[in-house]
Amino acid sequence: MPKNRKATAAATEKTEAPRVVVDFDLLRTYAAQNFRDLGGHPAANSRRVRAGMVYRSSHLAEVPPESPISRLKLRTLVTLQSRAEVKHLGAPEPASRRGVRWEHIPMGDEWFNDQGYTEIANQPGRGHLALVMHFRSDWRRFFKLLAERDVYPLLFHCSAGRDRTGVGAAMLLSMLGVDRNRIVADFLESNLVYTKLPLTAGQLEPVFELIDENGGIEGFMREVIGLEPGELALIREDLLED
Repeated sequence: MPKNRKATAAATEKTEAPRVVVDFDLLRTYAAQNFRDLGGHPAANSRRVRAGMVYRSSHLAEVPPESPISRLKLRTLVTLQSRAEVKHLGAPEPASRRGVRWEHIPMGDEWFNDQGYTEIANQPGRGHLALVMHFRSDWRRFFKLLAERDVYPLLFHCSAGRDRTGVGAAMLLSMLGVDRNRIVADFLESNLVYTKLPLTAGQLEPVFELIDENGGIEGFMREVIGLEPGELALIREDLLED
C-alpha cells in the first residue's frame, strides 16, 4: 500500500467511532436485576428523598415471582432502551399490568442495530457524558414526565440498568440536592451485579463538571436539558419530604 494510503487508513481508524458488540443473550440473564429504590437519601435543607416513589432497574422482559418488582404497585414504567434492544430482549413485563402507564423513550436508536452493534462516538473516559449530550431531547422528555402529577410510583430502566439508568439517576438525585458522594455510591452499586466490567467514580466526573460549568444543577437542567424552573419545583415537591 502506498505511504499516503497507509496514512489515510490510519487516520480513519483513529476517527471512527468505537464499536461495541452487545451480547443480548448475556443481557437476557440480567432481567429484573440491579433494582433499587432511589428514596431514602438525605437531601439539602434537611430534607430526604421520598421512599417508594422512584425505582431503577435493568430490563424487565421477565420478572421472577420472587422479585420485589413483581409486588410493586406502579403507576408509570419508563423504558430507556432502544427499539432494537426491546425487540431482542422483549417488552417489559410490568407494561402489561392493569393501570400501568408505559412510556418508551428509545434512547440509543442511532447507536444500536439488529446485530447488536453500537457505535459510540465519545472521547475515552467520557462515555457517560456522551449519554447526556447525545440524548438531551430524550432526557428532556424523561424529566418533563417526572414533572407530571400522578405518575408515581415510577420505575425507569434500560437494558443493564447501569449506564443510561445510572446517568438518569445521577441527574435526578443531583436535582433533589443529594450529596455527590451518595450519588456516586448509588452509581457504583451496579458493580454488585456487573462484577466483570465495573463502573468507576471517575465516569461521572465529566457529568458533574458540566453541571458546575452551568452554574449548578438549576442552570444545567435549564440550559442543557431544557427543563423549566416550575417543572423542577414540581419534581422536588413530589419527591422530597421534610
